[in-house]
Amino acid sequence: MEKLMDLGGMDNYYEQIVKKKFTMQTFTMLIIGFVFAIIGLIGSFVLSFSYGIFVPIAIGLLVLCIWMTWYILKNTRVEYEYTFVTGEMRIERIKNKMRRRKIAAFDVKAIDDIDFFINPETGEKNIDTSKYDLILKAAGTTPEEPTYYVVIHDKVRRKPALLLFSPNETTLQKIRPYLSVELKKKFLLREKSLKKNQ
Repeated sequence: MEKLMDLGGMDNYYEQIVKKKFTMQTFTMLIIGFVFAIIGLIGSFVLSFSYGIFVPIAIGLLVLCIWMTWYILKNTRVEYEYTFVTGEMRIERIKNKMRRRKIAAFDVKAIDDIDFFINPETGEKNIDTSKYDLILKAAGTTPEEPTYYVVIHDKVRRKPALLLFSPNETTLQKIRPYLSVELKKKFLLREKSLKKNQ
């Protein structure tokens, strides 16, 4: 989902919605929760028929397994909203299209570094994440939206942070004019490299 709006005659407002990737780990947890729910259901029947005193325990086990499965499933429906407003970027996490939580807010002109998180040519990380105490994750879903890292000063926690996110081409175009000369050169080299590989 994208939204572009003119404020004061300029393209100063832009929104990008990124859906969180449904990982194999999440799928495995969901299957485990489902299996335990089935076991809990069978166990509750067996215990209630065999030992009447264990009925409350069996019901509690069943409820716990069902809740665990529901909780995992609920947390797979996550989206990130990137909002660009005249040189500032805000990122929020949205669960189940209802609950919002601010992940980060930063001035784009104060970005210290930005690049692909994984180098497309080597398949290795472009940055050593162990150097950062605060790592914020708001990354994407598809190969069409690769993960970038950006070194920021986060206004939410008021400290430096490494942010992982998945900007589309329009978001990158909104960011680029505010970057330092060095980072603009880096973008030009990135674009030339991508064109060569295409």
